[in-house]
Amino acid sequence: MMDGIINVLIWVMSMTHHVTNTWALDIILLTILVRVVLFPLNRKMSKSMKLMQKVQPEMKALQEKYKEKPDQLQKETMELYRKYKINPLDSCWPMALQMPVFFALFRILRDPLIYLRLPGFENATLLGLSLTIPPQMSHPYPEIALKAGVYDLYSLIPIQFFADRFLYTHSLILLLVYIATTIIQSKQMQAQSQAATSGQPNTMALMMPMFIFFGLLFPTGLLAYFITSNVLQMTQYWGIQREIALEESLEEGAIPKEPGTSWLSNKMALFSQKGEDTQTPNKGKPSEGRKKKKK
Repeated sequence: MMDGIINVLIWVMSMTHHVTNTWALDIILLTILVRVVLFPLNRKMSKSMKLMQKVQPEMKALQEKYKEKPDQLQKETMELYRKYKINPLDSCWPMALQMPVFFALFRILRDPLIYLRLPGFENATLLGLSLTIPPQMSHPYPEIALKAGVYDLYSLIPIQFFADRFLYTHSLILLLVYIATTIIQSKQMQAQSQAATSGQPNTMALMMPMFIFFGLLFPTGLLAYFITSNVLQMTQYWGIQREIALEESLEEGAIPKEPGTSWLSNKMALFSQKGEDTQTPNKGKPSEGRKKKKK
């Protein structure tokens, strides 16, 4: 199965390379394609978590009522999920489907027998660093050692793990952007997860420090993949949350739904109404002060 995914990724990058002629950009375009394919699942996950948040009062009531009867509690919980059409697995699919792509791309970038199938890939760079080389190296590559900006990691972080490892400082830009976007995305997911599960810890948030550490070990091409994915995920999260808020406004009667109109028409009408509300309420009418002066 993994070989099949690798072949698909290589084919996609080969197709885009005819247009871009830049392997780093091909990885970014591949990431965009993956996020577009997964967007419906991310949208479904966000809506499922929002529903989970809404049913929390009922869930707490069930937990209190059946705290001595775990079997009955499980049965009533599943009944509650069916009532509100909630699928707990919706939050797992996006991450589960991304992992094979991540492992396949990791293998492509680390295995010369694979990436040499892409003409010129071994010489492709991003910020002067080869796509197949991680920010830290067990020894300086000759072509990199000749350049300024290679530092001994052990002198910066005196831990045995970093002995005889070197950091190419141009990659610090990628590392900092990767860390920043990873933290922001983690906070978004943590806020969403805690709202839906009454403050239970978010597994993804707990894994973030590990992902940040592994940023030193990931090939540069994989860092580009993660940065692009994080930025797109944050953008999608903002858009989906806005969409959910608009749908809730429609359900609460902020604007009446007209029969035969689409959800998009209703949302456009809601936007129009909000625009009217921000205008001056007495626009076009004489003020009380003007009325008195006329008298």
